[in-house]
Amino acid sequence: MLVLVLDSLFESLEVERDVAARYGAEVVRLEEDAALLGSADVVAHVKTTVDAALIAELRSCRVIARFGTGLDTVDRDAAARAGIAVVGVRDYCIPELASHTLGLAFALVRRLGPLSVIDAGWDAVVGSIPLPGSRAAAVVGLGSVGCAVAKALAALGFEVLAVTSREGVARAVGATPLPLEEALSRADLVLLHLALTKETAGILDARHLAAMRPGAILVDTARIGLVDEHAVAAALDAGQLGGLGLDARLAPDSPLRRFAADPRVLVTPHIGWYSEASARLLRERTIADALERALEPRPEEAPVS
Repeated sequence: MLVLVLDSLFESLEVERDVAARYGAEVVRLEEDAALLGSADVVAHVKTTVDAALIAELRSCRVIARFGTGLDTVDRDAAARAGIAVVGVRDYCIPELASHTLGLAFALVRRLGPLSVIDAGWDAVVGSIPLPGSRAAAVVGLGSVGCAVAKALAALGFEVLAVTSREGVARAVGATPLPLEEALSRADLVLLHLALTKETAGILDARHLAAMRPGAILVDTARIGLVDEHAVAAALDAGQLGGLGLDARLAPDSPLRRFAADPRVLVTPHIGWYSEASARLLRERTIADALERALEPRPEEAPVS
């Protein structure tokens, strides 16, 4: 079995090779031998766009694996037509991403940037920096991280409003399930935890931003593609948004780049998933899960009972 790594965040593939060895498999970087595209059983990647043209070159491939949760880097329709499974790794960084999300949210809610003044007392701050408080939070999407965030907010006394089709899950984590626009209209804090799909791309557009409570804070640690960046920039300019927290790499032409020095805006470089422990777990599980899937018999190979 051959695992071909199209790109990686790490200089060494020692972790990946140690896992593959348990399955009798070999791990090679694409840059070491591009000719291996046609003979790889598994291809693994982080940022590479695995489009229909690239998939057409994967003549022996059984699994396309991503070092991550989101699968928006892969043309999944083309992979399905080629009979190739597409897999990511779920639930490897829940504490990291949940705490990162809450860190961004609370830093914005409590205006920690402007309040970081060593020589001033509280009496110099009161009245000079608006601190409207936050009582209600809307969590849009209740996957593993969304559930962890909702539980934490409920434990801290927030009224938690959940936008999800999983009403039983919402109630189990202390949240009230509501339609998106109603949740947005009631929340002081809105947190996005959706996968990026054709259906969710740009889900927070100008219309939905206008439905938010004036001055509410938006935190997106899932995918930047969930929001209309131009609409978000306009909402910040108008004061409709009171703060913005993002964990994302902004494109060079992003309209949000001009808010780099704005104390209402915090942007981290898509690092919410990371700790030394979560990175190692991600690398191990990507290779192990992909090889387990690749070793499953195809329907035409299954023994006849």
